[in-house]
Amino acid sequence: MTERQNNPARRAWSRRARAAVVALATVTVLAGCVAIPASGGVNQGPLVTSGNNGDSSIVDLPLGPPRNASKDEIIADFLQAATSSAGNYQIAREFLSPKAAQSWDPTKSVLIREKPANPQDVGDNSVTYTVSTKASVSALGVYSEQSSDSNETLTYSFSKVKGQWRISDLPDGVVVSRSTFDNTFGEYPVYFFDPDFHYLVPDVRWFPTGSTVPGRIVLALAAGPSDWLSNGVVTTAFPAGVTVAPPVVVHNNTADVDFSADAASTKPLIRARIQNQLLASLQAASITEVDMTAHGAPLAVSGTTSPATTAVARESAPLLAKGKQFGFYPGLQSLGALSTQVVGLNGTAIALDHAQTAAAVLAPAGVYIATGTGQPKLVDSRPGLIAPSIDSDGYVWSVPSNDGSAIVAVGSDGVLHPIASTIPSGSTIVSLDVSRDGTRALVYLVTSAGPQLIVAGIKRTGGVPTSLGQLLQLPVSSAQPIDAAWVDASTVAALGSADGEDTVISYVVGGSPGEASTTEGGTHIVGGGDADSLRLITGSGQVQQLRATGWQDIGVVASVLATQQ
Repeated sequence: MTERQNNPARRAWSRRARAAVVALATVTVLAGCVAIPASGGVNQGPLVTSGNNGDSSIVDLPLGPPRNASKDEIIADFLQAATSSAGNYQIAREFLSPKAAQSWDPTKSVLIREKPANPQDVGDNSVTYTVSTKASVSALGVYSEQSSDSNETLTYSFSKVKGQWRISDLPDGVVVSRSTFDNTFGEYPVYFFDPDFHYLVPDVRWFPTGSTVPGRIVLALAAGPSDWLSNGVVTTAFPAGVTVAPPVVVHNNTADVDFSADAASTKPLIRARIQNQLLASLQAASITEVDMTAHGAPLAVSGTTSPATTAVARESAPLLAKGKQFGFYPGLQSLGALSTQVVGLNGTAIALDHAQTAAAVLAPAGVYIATGTGQPKLVDSRPGLIAPSIDSDGYVWSVPSNDGSAIVAVGSDGVLHPIASTIPSGSTIVSLDVSRDGTRALVYLVTSAGPQLIVAGIKRTGGVPTSLGQLLQLPVSSAQPIDAAWVDASTVAALGSADGEDTVISYVVGGSPGEASTTEGGTHIVGGGDADSLRLITGSGQVQQLRATGWQDIGVVASVLATQQ
């Protein structure tokens, strides 16, 4: 195990199961053509099947049904067997009647069980199984979690096959415990483009690790983005009407993806972008090359465009304001005239754009844009403003703390653009941060129902931000919100206080919470592009960074820890 893998600080930022998928033989995973939409939410795809009995697994294979087992024993053993996807759930199907074994779709959904449960015989050769759950995964790997547990009752019917009890009718999908899910499912980001095709934006999905992963990724990619990222938030290069034909074949870390014949008429730029999406999405399954064909004929891809990537990493050094200095630590190297302007504003919060040519500054009079030329421009003078954010297009995002519905975005021309959203008007907003690719906003707020940590897609018209899309609520703790930040493209962190203790908890956007780390006196948290560069500043100005042994001072006292876009 490498030092990076064994770093407890890194483990604290995610519960991701990133088991590597070794190069495998033919993977037959798409049982039918998949239509690729031009836009829209996740659509129902065909069943995911596999003719490969060599699925890898990190747990021992379960046993098949014992002779003369009771119905209760059959259902209990079946539920255990269904935790293994090996051979397209081959062992689990042994507990079913022949007809049920053919019709049962284990990939339809995953119900994550939070507490132990026992089957109950209700007569008429039926058994019920009541599951305490708060999380589930859809057929396309979309993870959903609610704030509290609820009960869901599943019914299984039985008949005898050659004198042995077998399940003859059952709901599609599988039920797994939380620990089984954490150990046997992996996080696989499926990538779409921002509307300008500059960046790849991750849409995290969850699949059981094994040989079916590459095909499941292609199926999810073909079906389009999750609902909250649809309707113009992100886009895909795949033309409407083009389909993906089975199988997805993997050999020597290369995936062969066959499209319908009409893919041959796509333009070179479109082909290059399609390949870009496939490569980025399949890399988590250890795929390094993608060969595309159209109805079996090679689909040539020329180097007609530079491939889009995820937003490049920020400067690894913390960006600080201290006295008459503003720059990167150590040394507080100046950013020239921009540093001079920022320091002159005597701000309490600073957000620097990616090009390091503009900064949004919260000062006593309001929020300013500083560019190092001319004079800083006051763009929002409303009272009670929180720390501003600046996006990849140079728009400054600002909102007063007492009205989460009053968000505005301001361009370099000083024009205020109100941002429509469904954030409750009576909420208290603590922090607002735009992702580095400019497609999503992270909002930490307090409502009458308690704290909420929200990620929402940003909709734009002609590049101008106009509204927030569907609000994706992360399963935040009940701690009093202090601040939140983007850690990387698919992970955020929230700083909160509860019972006299400050904690930082990470959340996969489209996943479950990570472990908490404790700190003391934190007032502002910033991300540096990965978990190892997450930092915070305390009320006394101590700048801290998370290490293997916990949060530690880096040896500097500052007035402001700035956010880098």
